[in-house]
Amino acid sequence: MSDVGRRPRTTLVATALAALALAAGPGASSVSASPPPLCDLSGLGLVAAAVTSTDGVQYTKWSGHIASWDGLPIDVDVSRPASGGCSRPLLVFAHGFTDSKTRWEAASIDGQPTDPNAWRWNNVAFVARGYTVLNYTARGWHGSCGPDSSTDPASSPLGLPSECTGGDPAAPTRQYWIHLDDLRYEVRDAQWLTGRLADAGVADPDHVGVTGGSYGGGLTWLMAVANDRVMCGGVGWDAGNGVDPCAGATDGQLVAWRSPGGLPMHVAAAVPEYTWASLVQVLLPNGRASDQAPGAPVNGDMRIPVGVPLESYTDALFAAGYAPPATKNGFFQPPSSTDQTANIPLWVSVLKTGIDTVSVQAPGEAAIADDALTQLQDFKSPVSARLPFDARVPIFQLQGLTDPLFPALHAQLMWNRARAYAADYPIGVFFGDYGHPYASNLGNVPHAFNPLAAAFLDHHLLGVGPGTTLQATAALVNCASGGADDPLTMYQAPSLAALADGALQFASNSAGQTSNLTSGTEGPQTDPVSNGVIGPGLFGTRCPHVPRTDDPGQGSWTFSIDAASTVIGSPIVRLQVRSTGVDAELGTRLWDLAPDGTQTLMSRGTYRFAQAPSSADTSVAYELSPTAWQLPAGHLVKLEVSGADWPYFQLDRIPAVTTVDAVSLRLPTTSAAPLGLPHPAAGAAPPSPSALPLTASMPGGAPAIPVVAVAIALLATWRFARRGSR
Repeated sequence: MSDVGRRPRTTLVATALAALALAAGPGASSVSASPPPLCDLSGLGLVAAAVTSTDGVQYTKWSGHIASWDGLPIDVDVSRPASGGCSRPLLVFAHGFTDSKTRWEAASIDGQPTDPNAWRWNNVAFVARGYTVLNYTARGWHGSCGPDSSTDPASSPLGLPSECTGGDPAAPTRQYWIHLDDLRYEVRDAQWLTGRLADAGVADPDHVGVTGGSYGGGLTWLMAVANDRVMCGGVGWDAGNGVDPCAGATDGQLVAWRSPGGLPMHVAAAVPEYTWASLVQVLLPNGRASDQAPGAPVNGDMRIPVGVPLESYTDALFAAGYAPPATKNGFFQPPSSTDQTANIPLWVSVLKTGIDTVSVQAPGEAAIADDALTQLQDFKSPVSARLPFDARVPIFQLQGLTDPLFPALHAQLMWNRARAYAADYPIGVFFGDYGHPYASNLGNVPHAFNPLAAAFLDHHLLGVGPGTTLQATAALVNCASGGADDPLTMYQAPSLAALADGALQFASNSAGQTSNLTSGTEGPQTDPVSNGVIGPGLFGTRCPHVPRTDDPGQGSWTFSIDAASTVIGSPIVRLQVRSTGVDAELGTRLWDLAPDGTQTLMSRGTYRFAQAPSSADTSVAYELSPTAWQLPAGHLVKLEVSGADWPYFQLDRIPAVTTVDAVSLRLPTTSAAPLGLPHPAAGAAPPSPSALPLTASMPGGAPAIPVVAVAIALLATWRFARRGSR
């Protein structure tokens, strides 16, 4: 698209700026002390270096800090082709939790073999394709007023400069801390940085792309759904920026997104990866969310009743911020602040006391819980009712089928929201064995997805190539070790619902009973923090695969698989249930039982049962996390219902004995042939996850290493994004 006569552009000038202190050695990118003439970003406070990647890509990297809308210095790198035009389509890379701007930076187009997710998905890869690339560190992390910005020996907030705190570090007036991808803070930061680059003439304001994984994927979705609008409500506008476009606006009000210089800005395409639709559904799932596929329950209220805390992951994520000396990644809100938009320390302290339908009505706690849920759902979640989904920003998403932090249901919720707005909304989703532990994170998933996603961006941002056909694609889970060249068995359909064309139906009137008391080993064996976060962990990595175990204190039902079947979609559970308590958890696990005596976890979920004690049954229906799974003939599936699926979920502190008098299970299936493969012969046994090395089984009813200790161990050794997860 021509911009002649429409937007001002910065004239090319010759600059001779000092290079960044980057060492170049064998196998490393080379950095020149005298960058060639290029579009000048020194006016933004950035310094240029001429870089040649290990595979010969020449580009200029501008680095430094850019003051955001409230004056907060944001640590940025801007990579640009060494020659050619100034204004180019801009691709914004958003990093994951605990990470920094370097997450999506590499020394070559292919990146590092140890980081398969960045294979041809990094700053060098997209500079080579002709983009301007923005990598930056989000507010509160590392060099953006995080621990790396502190001069204190302990890297504490007390050592932050006045640019971060607004003055006194002990009584900050500038909100430097992590707000969990809040539309009013982190998203506005990204919009501001993008606008500054457009005003500088190095980014085409009509052709902005956004991508990122996990924490960065959340920001990607939020920028796409905000659709050229800024959400007001953030505190601290810097008067040096002129008139605040949010002046007079109410908290949560949307205004047009303009660059600081007044240019209309537009997100033209987005690629979110392994991320959330609702942070409430992530951290406190109550079992009411639904993909609305045929036979599924209706999509209900994700806030009421209050969900079951995702305990082990919440503990690990909170500890991954600032816990010196082992962990110095980012800062949460300090005790001196009265801000309630991101009071994560307070929210976590309340959560640790135990969250249930009784506690959230208690004086004091009720207001805190309500505020936390409102902040998480309305200001930090793409499903927010405050964001009218009224755009056609093209989306191509990667989501994990084995991700226990952000299950594939989140992508389905966003798909449904997009298609509710327009039946032909341009959205595609690629599901695979990828994401946060215990996902396998093999290179074959990004090797399949990344070229498609790059072609998608090229089409919508560069205006070249035919693009990518946007459909629902699912690669079968096999939980196995392997590499980037291992083939994927993939199924594809025009929509999520169309992936399945049949179902396996099972039912039993055999009663089962469970309580809120933990027992046995299956809870620890299936906890993702113990089982992969610190890798190899207590139970190895990838799908939990252990000798068959039937823990006491839970309901358990098994069903025979008479013919080989391909399960694809969300298992649906229906129960006739009663409880002696006013609050109970229905932690549910679905296992594939092999003839060799092993079991592999296929799917899981939970349901908050909140009814007055009764001797009469209540009917409940809920979905487990989606999967794509081969069930060979002769296997069994085992459905378990536990009132204490700990430590993955928090134990219910309200005593209850829960009886399940009847159960039914629906597994959606497909009879279609995989992509590029002939239809399998009738009765042929497909590959199975059962042919795996066993992960260790551990005696007793609790982990040998407490969850808190596991979280602390994680902090010193692990970065979420480095495992293709964040």
